[in-house]
Amino acid sequence: ERLRILELTTLAERRSRGDLIEVYKASQGLSQLAGVFNFSRSGVNLVCKPGKSKVSKINRIRRNFLNDRVMSFWNKLPIEVKTALNLNVFKSNLEMFKGRTKALGIYGSGNFWDISDDVLNRIESGSYLENKMRHNSFLKDNPFVARKRFININ
Repeated sequence: ERLRILELTTLAERRSRGDLIEVYKASQGLSQLAGVFNFSRSGVNLVCKPGKSKVSKINRIRRNFLNDRVMSFWNKLPIEVKTALNLNVFKSNLEMFKGRTKALGIYGSGNFWDISDDVLNRIESGSYLENKMRHNSFLKDNPFVARKRFININ
């Protein structure tokens, strides 16, 4: 609730925003990750193109992970955000789009800022707090486990 009142973002939302910035850089040829993303013929949307790759298995996994993580968020952005003239314009357009959408009361639409709401709802739910209390009492009852995990229980 404090994050909402102060209008701060969660780490998950900042990570997603950073991913979108990297996709923009890749689409403009400003990033070393330019070969990681598969853009559609229009050069605007991300697409998933399964196929054989000459890179190692680890690089293929890393490539697909980032592509899959950011693809749905990127494709939901309006065209004027994706085709910004430079990086600073992209960032400001992204924030304006976020502000407009929130002002209209559109929530749960799968945009990158909805991640914060999901994280906060999970944390504030009763089951999370109950599990946390059980975990803390377990660590107090078993200090050797806490020491092994480098957790200070005092």
